[in-house]
Amino acid sequence: MPFLGFGQESAIPEPIVCHADKHDAFFQVLAEDSEKTRRTVTSSIDVSYTDFPDVAETAFEKAVSIWETILISNQPIRINAKWENIGGGTTLAYSGATRIYRNIDNAPYRDVWYVCPLAEAIAGKDLNNGDFDINVTLNSNTNWSYSTDGTTFSGKFDLVTVALHEIAHGLGFSSSMKLINNESEGQWGQSSFPYIFDTFVQTEEGESLVDKTNYQNPSEDLKEEMVSNALIFNVTNNKYLGRTPEIYSPETYKEGASLSHVDFRDANASTDTPNAYSIMSPSILAALAIHKPSGEVLTILNEIGWPVNNLETFVVLAEEPEPKILVFPNPVQKKLAIALPIELRSENTEVTILDSRGKVLFEVQKDTVLEPTFYISLTDYASGIHFLTVNSEKGQFTKKLVKR
Repeated sequence: MPFLGFGQESAIPEPIVCHADKHDAFFQVLAEDSEKTRRTVTSSIDVSYTDFPDVAETAFEKAVSIWETILISNQPIRINAKWENIGGGTTLAYSGATRIYRNIDNAPYRDVWYVCPLAEAIAGKDLNNGDFDINVTLNSNTNWSYSTDGTTFSGKFDLVTVALHEIAHGLGFSSSMKLINNESEGQWGQSSFPYIFDTFVQTEEGESLVDKTNYQNPSEDLKEEMVSNALIFNVTNNKYLGRTPEIYSPETYKEGASLSHVDFRDANASTDTPNAYSIMSPSILAALAIHKPSGEVLTILNEIGWPVNNLETFVVLAEEPEPKILVFPNPVQKKLAIALPIELRSENTEVTILDSRGKVLFEVQKDTVLEPTFYISLTDYASGIHFLTVNSEKGQFTKKLVKR
């Protein structure tokens, strides 16, 4: 579905409701000490707080600082964070983007919805006149832990973990799929168009749920797949070949949880294994502190369009012996994003793509001081191995590309 310049449109999405699991996990995955790893902040997240206690605001800001070193965007991400007594017993929070957009500038797919912060990152401009991009409401009635160092407490829910989770929903980790007609049929889309997240959800046999040649929308057949406990998120990252991320699709549909979370079906694994829990699980356990989104979660965000720094198949900039460029996704099908760290940016940067025999396929001059992250369409190029060369007075660097 290449973008063909159709007029931009927007709509208001429904929020995702997230629940608590009162069992204790006593499990931690901590973020690296930023002073030791010298993480580069590559995005700006501004939060407006309503009725937040100071300790809750400090914990929320910890989550914000983690996302700021992961996401790459030249547009500020504005969050409206509220502290309210939601009630309902197990509800931790609800969240989501304030608006969704389709047919935006630079979008690799047309006629699919992108959440506001992702749409702005792709388009490289403000789309909602400076309004909030993400809404997050935390339940003030929850037994919160405000620790920012990952210390866990029995019966308490780590606010940093929950904030990371809710922000991820606002970044696009959400599906439009739901049950309708007394839950007799499944349906995807808003105004008949899917979310970008939906386009990657498929059966274990590789059938896309939003492909109408596979499933009518709405239909009973679509519902059967949505409650099959056998859905996956199709990713091109070779690291996940043979263990594609699984989407939460329980036999009993759970509104606000089904299809907008990952599902570790080895949930009974020992809690000292990395896959015992995920920050994007359908419910968050007490005494669980995950302050570092997994490579699986980052890969899903990368697939829907987010440039991310800490993807497991990428080397983190600050840990490399010399500065390197970020190229993503790689392998690439349609559109390639290139991000340069501060050390490599210059007003005259030559960007060249060559085939495996050294033939120049594409070349362009870029001012990477003004445009440190930019995009190149590879739709018209043949599959195979290519090479990207970035050349400026700061040096020359080459990356191998795999074009699918």
